[in-house]
Amino acid sequence: MKTILSVLAVVLCAICSPFAQAPAIQWQNTIGGDSDDKLCSLQQTTDGGYILGGFSFSDISGDKSENHQGESDYWVVKLNDSGAVQWQNTIGGTSFDVLFSLQQTTEGGYILGGYSSSDISIDKTENSLGGRDFWVVKLNDTGNIQWQNTIGGSGSDILRAIQLTSDGGYILGGNSDSNISGDKTENSLGDTDYWLLKLDATGIIQWQKTIGGNLQEYLHAVQQTADGGYILGGFSYSNISGDKTEDSNGNGDYWVVKLDSTGNIQWQNSIGGSEDDVFSFSSLQQTVDGGFILGGYSYSNISGDKTENSWGKSDYW
Repeated sequence: MKTILSVLAVVLCAICSPFAQAPAIQWQNTIGGDSDDKLCSLQQTTDGGYILGGFSFSDISGDKSENHQGESDYWVVKLNDSGAVQWQNTIGGTSFDVLFSLQQTTEGGYILGGYSSSDISIDKTENSLGGRDFWVVKLNDTGNIQWQNTIGGSGSDILRAIQLTSDGGYILGGNSDSNISGDKTENSLGDTDYWLLKLDATGIIQWQKTIGGNLQEYLHAVQQTADGGYILGGFSYSNISGDKTEDSNGNGDYWVVKLDSTGNIQWQNSIGGSEDDVFSFSSLQQTVDGGFILGGYSYSNISGDKTENSWGKSDYW
């Protein structure tokens, strides 16, 4: 009996040890061409492989199989389950095209979201509506374009996040300083606002919302929630004004906004300390208990909502 208890004690101590060995790297792949290539989004695919999305300035070289079209282009790369490139597509016009977010769709294709400064040229089928526009591109399962939509107003509109919705459509989130013009149906509330759009399965706008205060708001993440609404995450510099119901705690704060299924605000929370607190891209998830986990970085010491001092300059928060 003593021997059995001793073995169990060793096993339990090993399980509880804070010094458990980190998982070993299974494989890695450095993928790029002769210039700057920036990966912004990735996801495992239903075949066990991976889809990568970002933007590239490279011509044919290294892993790049197509020249860049203008300045920067969307660059989509499909890997198999061991990290080898299966196919790739360089997508863009003659100016700057920057891909920030992508997802596999239910039929096995892919939806891409970012911004474009390009007019009609090469892969772009619509002119720019202002400086920079949301640019949504739908690919089939082998990376060929099925449809695209250039969405914006007369100012700067930058798409940061795109997600599938339960009805087969898409929710788009980013920031805009455009007034009513082009596709924009509401004026800017301040400098830069959250701009949220709901598209149907073919890329047609169903509804949109401009949400903000009198200064700058930057939307970095959006997710559909279990109740059919949406949770938005970004950061804000505004005091009470426009849609903002709480003053800033310092400089920039996390700003979390909960919407219903048609885009109406249900609740919001400004979260931060006395310095800059910056919400990171795609760092927002609904948790199994119905709450939400948020992530970003903070310069704040104990103040406002911050309960711990900074360890250096900016820290994970």
